[in-house]
Amino acid sequence: MLSSSYIYAPKIMKNIKNNEIKILIVDDEEKILPRLYRIITKEGYIADTASDGIVAIEKIAANNYDIVLTDINMPNKNGFEIIEYIKNSNIDTLPLVFTGYASVDSAIRAIQLGAYDFIQKPIDAETLKIIISRAVERVVLKRENAVQLLELKKLNELKDEFISVVSHDLRSPLSTIGGYANYLIKKGNLTQIQQSYIQIIKDMAADLYSLVNELLDVSKIEAGAMRLNKKETDLAYLINISINNFVLLALDKNIDIVFVNELKNQIVSIDPMKISQVMNNLINNAIKFTEKGKITVSARDDEENSLVEIMIQDSGIGIPKESLEQIFDKFSYSHKKGTRGEPGTGLGLTICKRFIELHSGSIRAYSEENQGSTFTISIPRG
Repeated sequence: MLSSSYIYAPKIMKNIKNNEIKILIVDDEEKILPRLYRIITKEGYIADTASDGIVAIEKIAANNYDIVLTDINMPNKNGFEIIEYIKNSNIDTLPLVFTGYASVDSAIRAIQLGAYDFIQKPIDAETLKIIISRAVERVVLKRENAVQLLELKKLNELKDEFISVVSHDLRSPLSTIGGYANYLIKKGNLTQIQQSYIQIIKDMAADLYSLVNELLDVSKIEAGAMRLNKKETDLAYLINISINNFVLLALDKNIDIVFVNELKNQIVSIDPMKISQVMNNLINNAIKFTEKGKITVSARDDEENSLVEIMIQDSGIGIPKESLEQIFDKFSYSHKKGTRGEPGTGLGLTICKRFIELHSGSIRAYSEENQGSTFTISIPRG
């Protein structure tokens, strides 16, 4: 007999045990139900029966069935209603349906509702076995995926805990190394070569300290431990401070930084520390990837949507098209070195995105290679 799918001999996975699979058979025909029960139990599956839809729904509610094999046309509750009940109740059961030759449209409707497959009547025993074994394979794959997802979740939690613990333990010694290196540079009476070596140690300690702090930020965000401390803040003043932080760095690379303030109301309810970190990251990135150019930071009102929009636009080397979609992912494009070999952790843009999302805002990037990049932030006023 034909089914909705071509018949093949499926490769049943080695760890499938038929006696662990529970199947409910639903049919109102007295002669068919015992026959189906015999076929299915002979294959080693655990089988149960229901002679109408009402009884079937009661049993589905009270038991955990892996597969429900139901006729479509039945009095009281039909097969469609059983499938809809399974779907609406979010019950983890795979439905299969029986249908007569004249009811192919009904079978298609059942599949649209969530049935895995259909079997045409009169039922051929071998076809039934093949379709059920195929459904069992689907059930077991789903089970294994759920187990693997749980294991991945546990591993991810262990990873976050490890990062948090290690990062906390690293901060103090890195700070000490940087402090002593700085002291030796200033008062160590060193030769020029010795000073250059100590400067390398200082720079490396500073880079590692920055990485540790960023890892801690990402770990806190992903653990849901990061909270906003919103205050009424003068956004234009905050942006000006961020720009001033990088004036000397920009001057060294022959870059002009311009702030275009188009805000009608400069007071915005934000977490100033986090928005400052976002601005510092984005301006620093713009300088990192620009040489002898211009950076324009602008702020304006989006009154229609009650938003504030901040744009950081540079004339730098830009971002390759293939990298643009991944730039906010951890350890992605921002890990690339700048125009003068400036290092990056690959976490800065990830943190920017998460901080903006904590404000219920969004951040977007537009770029073309050798044409510069533009980052646009939108955050609610309140």
